[in-house]
Amino acid sequence: MKGNVSDIELIRQVLRENNPRAFDTLMQRYSLQVYNAALRLMHDEDDAAEVTQLAFIQAYKQLDSWHGGDFGAWVTIIANHIALRLLEKEKRRGDVRFDDVQSTTDLADIADETYNEQREQQLQTLEQAVAQLPEADRQIINWHYYENLPLQVIAERLGQTENNIKVRLFRIRERLKKKIEHGNNN
Repeated sequence: MKGNVSDIELIRQVLRENNPRAFDTLMQRYSLQVYNAALRLMHDEDDAAEVTQLAFIQAYKQLDSWHGGDFGAWVTIIANHIALRLLEKEKRRGDVRFDDVQSTTDLADIADETYNEQREQQLQTLEQAVAQLPEADRQIINWHYYENLPLQVIAERLGQTENNIKVRLFRIRERLKKKIEHGNNN
């Protein structure tokens, strides 16, 4: 499988032709990105590898629900969701001190220390709201919150000033807040 084939074409090959090599190519492209995001949350290489594997399995099963945009960001969001659920399970069992976990989902202030069904729903709502953003906005969210890139690096990648990126992030967060408050319909 050639490396210059687009993600969209690879996904079409998986869905229409049931081509497993196409999905292998997607995994090769994004496994390091997903693994690094999982490692930031899990703080353990084996756990991060497991989360990465589970994220790609879930992405494969839900591939027909992908609505375009950055495939790597989509799989990373899935991995973050899986990692947070695993951490919550461990916390309830007393295996991990939650204070030691660095959460990248504080965007909607859902990483509080008490687990409940409302928190799970908030995470799903946030993921749905992020998925509805324009691709450029999703990419900024991905770089800033999931890949922890400094604003200066994001600005350089986009050919903009750091202050411009700060303003864009503020506006994106405000739109997300409104989407969440109004049920993702805005």
